[in-house]
Amino acid sequence: MTAARPAELHSRGQSLTRLYPGWERGERLSGPAGVDALILHHPKTRQEACWWLSPDNELLACHALALRGTWRDTLIKTLDPTLQTISASLLDGTAPLPTEEALQNETLALLRTLPATGRLQLVTLWFQTMRAALHVIPPATLLEHDEESPFSKDLLQKLLRTRPAGPHSLACSPFHGGIIRTNLTMILEQAVACRFTDDKEGLTFYLFWPNQDADESPVKDAPPILYLPHASLLVGDSTLTPLVPAFLLSWFIGTPQCVEDLKQARPFTLEDYGVGHASALWDNSVSSPKKAGQIASSFPFSSLLWEQSALLRPLSPLEDTVPGDVTPTPARKQTKKPYQPRKKKRKKGRKRRS
Repeated sequence: MTAARPAELHSRGQSLTRLYPGWERGERLSGPAGVDALILHHPKTRQEACWWLSPDNELLACHALALRGTWRDTLIKTLDPTLQTISASLLDGTAPLPTEEALQNETLALLRTLPATGRLQLVTLWFQTMRAALHVIPPATLLEHDEESPFSKDLLQKLLRTRPAGPHSLACSPFHGGIIRTNLTMILEQAVACRFTDDKEGLTFYLFWPNQDADESPVKDAPPILYLPHASLLVGDSTLTPLVPAFLLSWFIGTPQCVEDLKQARPFTLEDYGVGHASALWDNSVSSPKKAGQIASSFPFSSLLWEQSALLRPLSPLEDTVPGDVTPTPARKQTKKPYQPRKKKRKKGRKRRS
């Protein structure tokens, strides 16, 4: 059955008479630079499309990347100042977090009113036009040519074995190997992503785990995509890899409350998880003071560095030293208890059958 004709729409002087079977017309929303967005739905497949219209009902393009001429140039010129600012502060981490006034920018407000499909198209258009070209490299290539890689082979392998572990995921820094804690966990329609900031290097990077088909959880044991905005570097071989920056920036725009989460983010400290507190030495009636924001839980680690560290796992009977010790630790003498003969148990005799 053919859907109803979109009223008053025309393209190149000809009226639009019908849509493809199954498609239905949705809302018409105002976008930046005077461009309107017409949302189309396919109820059976749950697909969504976004057409871009002029104020006089001219169909400009069925996708933002197909916009041409004056409309394209005007749209990019309108988006650029706002997206440059918001990407520097939230995506790249090279500028201070935006103020509440900056988040109420007119362009951002219009982008938030659009559905995720339309907002992602506009952000992708801006990325392709105004941002530096991305370097998309498969992980295997970096591992094979580790002498040319910005990361050591061991650190990259450990980082790509990281798995998301809730809002406080940990990872091994690809720059120096230290443990760092995520300062933001992002639940996207396409993936789960974590934002990390390495304070020693002053750099922000992301780990991006694409979802399974028709599921909201990351693919089991699949390595994440690594995105380093400072170097315009993407490390991954998924079909979604080139779109990761646009996914992230679109999420930031549609989730302004994330700014408060970033303000409250703290770096990783062992004390957060009880390490270093000799709690067994305290009387039960005395409780050690708890720092503000301390998390009462065991290690929610997601990096294999914890499992591989000799300092954090118990020593085996054959290991008498830990890394850093020069002299072996003498074995402890076991105090033997005085010998006490066991009492012999009487054996019960079997009863004779009569």
